[in-house]
Amino acid sequence: MGKKLHVLGIDDHVVLLEGYHFIFKYFETALDELKFTKAYDCTSGYETIESNRDTPFDIAVLDYSIPEFPEKGLFSGEDIAVLIRKTMPDCKIIMMTMHKEADIIARILERIKPEGFINKSDCTTSELIDGFRAVLEGNTYFSKTILNFIARQESEILLEEIDVKIILFLARGIKDKELGRYIPLSESAIEKRKYRIKRLLEVAGDDEELIDKARRLGYI
Repeated sequence: MGKKLHVLGIDDHVVLLEGYHFIFKYFETALDELKFTKAYDCTSGYETIESNRDTPFDIAVLDYSIPEFPEKGLFSGEDIAVLIRKTMPDCKIIMMTMHKEADIIARILERIKPEGFINKSDCTTSELIDGFRAVLEGNTYFSKTILNFIARQESEILLEEIDVKIILFLARGIKDKELGRYIPLSESAIEKRKYRIKRLLEVAGDDEELIDKARRLGYI
């Protein structure tokens, strides 16, 4: 790499920011200079971006769920990413999130087109090193959950939000007859949903098999 690297990290968990900083220090021997700038919410993120317009970031590592800055219309790391795309178009963006909801993942992929997209539930230190290195080298990097989502999109196996909720409650041990307390559907409607879900995911067995298949595909 042999160059100066200006990195922005935004996360409201200080220990995670320190971890990201440590990983970039791991690459420091291949750099002439590393500058890692930290922010903790949409407010400090906005102020940091504004104050660095003349010295744009090379890479930004952004958590999706950070405290908002409604006065500027910034409600998440996704909005911060849009701001960076507008003000620093050459900056590579790595999105981090715990969310697995299809609408959130799809919107980030479409709206941001990040160079890196990592679900925190997939994370190990080696995973982060591999991901950050890939982006540094000019490649894209998506973690397992994101790749599974893309594969589902391409195969057109997409469950609706309520379908995923049914599977999540089943995984938590909620029995079929109790699902109506958590899902705004009748018992018969829930059973029809379950039948449809199993057909889509090609599950012939019981709920445990359904839960296992959904987990392997990254729905839960």
